[in-house]
Amino acid sequence: MKNILGFKNFSVTIHKSKGLEYKTAFVIKNDKKILNNINIQIKEKEVLGIVGESGSGKTTLLNSIISFLDMKKFIVIGDISLFENIEIYRISEKERKETCYKNISMILQDSINSLNPYERIEKQLLETYLFHSKEKVSNDFALEKIKELLSDVGFEDIDRILKSYPNELSGGMRQRIAIVLVLCTDAKIVLADEPTTSLDVVNQFRFIELLKKISKEKALTLIYVSHDIKVLSKISDRIIVLKDGNVVEENSTAQILKEPKNEYTKLLIKAATAN
Repeated sequence: MKNILGFKNFSVTIHKSKGLEYKTAFVIKNDKKILNNINIQIKEKEVLGIVGESGSGKTTLLNSIISFLDMKKFIVIGDISLFENIEIYRISEKERKETCYKNISMILQDSINSLNPYERIEKQLLETYLFHSKEKVSNDFALEKIKELLSDVGFEDIDRILKSYPNELSGGMRQRIAIVLVLCTDAKIVLADEPTTSLDVVNQFRFIELLKKISKEKALTLIYVSHDIKVLSKISDRIIVLKDGNVVEENSTAQILKEPKNEYTKLLIKAATAN
């Protein structure tokens, strides 16, 4: 199976110094390193889990992939390769954002942040589908496809859902809408940034099972970030452990849980099993 995404000697530093212009690979004493020399290869259709405490660099890693970093504030060294032949930090910022937004999508911690509270679900899904469609299609065609996607994620009263505003839906429903938004983009890579944080235990389990099922059916590459290794154990093929911006352990999920090598990994497993 081919690699779809790769990090090569990738570091990110936040530029804390005043009066200095951003320069790639220019780091001075007062600057703070967020990610340190990351080397990761991610395969097509893989579900990769990334675990670590708050401040470990998880969200910065995701933002680096989808090009959400403010390049006036961050210093980037190394590269990220997409489809084995596009080094996204060696092309212009405009090209990088166009390439990333076309091929990569993200599910946020609280889906309400990805939905406009003042617009009905139908309008938001329709606009997303039409914007990302590779061919010009009619609204009616797009709406039928959207209804199919809503059915795929378990909605039954679809017409009511489409006419609803986000605040008229439960947290679990909004998270399913977040999955549909991703599917409307036709992205090949999906990033999930602790998407079950705002859900209760029952809805967390349902969401994880649904995301796992959809990822397999749609042949997506999924990168799922969490502070809870127990959550990742239910969905990931492989787990990478981040601590203070460094990869301290990497292995199959089964092997990580059975025989962790790093003391920090052991602490994360102990904390998860104690809950």
